[in-house]
Amino acid sequence: MNKKKNTTSSVPTLPQSKVNPSLLAPPPQQLSPNQSYSTFIPPEPKFDPNDYITGTTTKRDIILYKEIFDFLDSNNNGVIQPMDLRKAFASAGKYQPKKQIIYQMIADFDQDQSGIIEFREFVRMMAMHPGEKDTDDDFENVFYQIDLDYKGYITADDLRELASECNEKIKEEDLLNIIHACDPDGNGTIRKQAFIRYMKSLQKKR
Repeated sequence: MNKKKNTTSSVPTLPQSKVNPSLLAPPPQQLSPNQSYSTFIPPEPKFDPNDYITGTTTKRDIILYKEIFDFLDSNNNGVIQPMDLRKAFASAGKYQPKKQIIYQMIADFDQDQSGIIEFREFVRMMAMHPGEKDTDDDFENVFYQIDLDYKGYITADDLRELASECNEKIKEEDLLNIIHACDPDGNGTIRKQAFIRYMKSLQKKR
């Protein structure tokens, strides 16, 4: 009589005597409710001023710009945000610009339109030649920093409000003279093109 073969397959096992305990993976660590896994945060790359030198700046300039940048960067996150500028103006205590002006200042130098100013953009801003002539676009930006409602013209009240924000006292006579110089038709308002012509005439007198 033939013996029946055992059809049940058995899983091969490694003899316990040959198992090296040091090669076994340790069980997962049980964390208490007050513990958490630590997240690896790579170190920030070391600042090297040589990486930012341009044809119009020196290593000494870059180091100075970095000190100013770090002062304005109140959150220490490596960029300048609108809130950083508001804090800087608040610490100066004299001029408290409106939000529209703050955002316009950011937009003027934010080349990649990210809404913030990175250090390389800040260097370009600081390295602008002081004797460089302002363009019509520059004067147009100034115009809309005064005409915050985008009416298309500036009134005497707009100039009074600007002087108040800057804590500057302006005589009514001087204010009317500015209006008259930019408003030959006597409408009591300053249009954009008339404002640009007036600012260019002042620039020529420098």
